[in-house]
Parts: sequence; C-alpha cells; structure tokens
Amino acid sequence: MTSLLVSLIYSISFMDVFDICLVSWGIYRSLLLIEGTRAFNLLKGLGIILVLLLFTKDLDLYTVNWVLANTLPTGFLALVVIFQPEMRRALEDIGKGSFLGDQFDPGESIPVLVEEVAKTLESCAKKRIGALIVIEQDIGLKDFIDKGVQIHSNITSELLSTIFLPFTPLHDGAVIIKGRSIEAASCFLPISQNPDLAREVGTRHRAAVGITEITDAIALIVSEETGAVSFARSGKLNREISFEKMREMIRSTFERIARNRKIFSLK
Repeated sequence: MTSLLVSLIYSISFMDVFDICLVSWGIYRSLLLIEGTRAFNLLKGLGIILVLLLFTKDLDLYTVNWVLANTLPTGFLALVVIFQPEMRRALEDIGKGSFLGDQFDPGESIPVLVEEVAKTLESCAKKRIGALIVIEQDIGLKDFIDKGVQIHSNITSELLSTIFLPFTPLHDGAVIIKGRSIEAASCFLPISQNPDLAREVGTRHRAAVGITEITDAIALIVSEETGAVSFARSGKLNREISFEKMREMIRSTFERIARNRKIFSLK
C-alpha cells in the first residue's frame, strides 16, 4: 500500500499540480464573483441535487434517480439565463484585470469609519432628516445594491449627509455600506409585514426591519418626524436609542466584519 502511494506521488508531474491549482483557483474566483447573490444559493441547490443523484443511484431508487437525471439538463439551461448578469460581470472583471485578485487598499481604521457614520446620523437627527443606513455583514446584499444607484465610494459623513438631504435625487431609499465602502444609495428594501410592529412605525423603519429579517445586516434609522435614532437587527426594531448606544452598535458591527474579512484595521 505504501509503495503504491509512493509510486503515485512520483508519477504526478509539476504540470499536473499546476493544472489542478489553476482549476481550483478558477473555481474559487468564480464562487467569489457570485457570492452574496441569490444565484449563489441556486448553485448550492444544484450541488445538493447532484449529491442526491449519486445517492439515489447507489440506493437503487430508480424513480427518484430518473426524475433528478431528467431535471438536471433543464436546470443547467436555466442557470445560463439566471447567471447572465454574473457572467457578464465576470467578463468585465477579466477585461479590467480585477478577476485576478482582490483589489483592497490599506483602508481606514474602525474608529474613523464609526465616526463618519455616527456624525451623519447625529446630524440628520438634529435636523430631523430621515435616513436609513444598512451595513452588510456575512450575507451579501448584492441583489439590493445592483438595483440601487452605484456609488463605490469611501465612507465620509459629508457624502452620506448630502445623500440624505431632502429633494436630492438619492435621498429616497437606503444607503448600503459594505466593508469600508458606500456601495450604493437609493436602494429599496423589502417591507416587513410583522404585525407586532407599532402602528406609528413608518415605511423607513419597516424597510429596515424587512432587510434584517432575511439577512444578518444591521440597519440604522433616523426618523424624519421625531429625529429619533433607531436600529434593526435580526428582524427586531430597537427604537429611540441614545447616540452612545448607536456608536457602540456601529463599532461592534465594524469590528465583527474586520475579524471575519480582515479588510481594515481594528485600531
């Protein structure tokens, strides 16, 4: 057994290893491309069907195996249509060279990011300007980002405050923050249908709760009527929190993202 393993190792050439690494890297980059979209979940579903296909064949479940085997060709055809935006973006990334790796800059530290977001919310609260900021965590918000107005800018209080000014083109909807970047503005979120929410809670707050019901994002809201700051997490709305608690919520959120993704400094 040992001699067979040794001979197998010696039979593998450098080009074989390079070939395997190249394919693995391509699969990895492709998965990163669709990560955070609903298409990623569809791909996982297809993988489960493939596993079931193998099991049903071994267990002699002929009828189930026949159904799955005849479903797969249609599924692959549907995937081409479903993945059309991702495939187009992949070709664009290859042309720009960004497909080769993550293009991260050194980035800002967490205290700076916390200060920029907190200053925006405090300013909006004092002026009674409605605001809704959503911070992406582990579950991607690309589906909502793509439907908003793309910004891809550094996080600054000046830009955020300008976005939320009344009568400006982007003030309606939510701003989505991903990592250390403002990804998009004027993003429309699913409205929560939770009957336990108070009757006086408006559309902005219900949208904040709605996005946190289906993702792990954190949503920060400023009420246009009262100027009160609230936040939503895991489908729960915490109303009229203090500025200190708001800052702590923003800080803990960025710290968690930093630990998971290691894209900016904790100091």
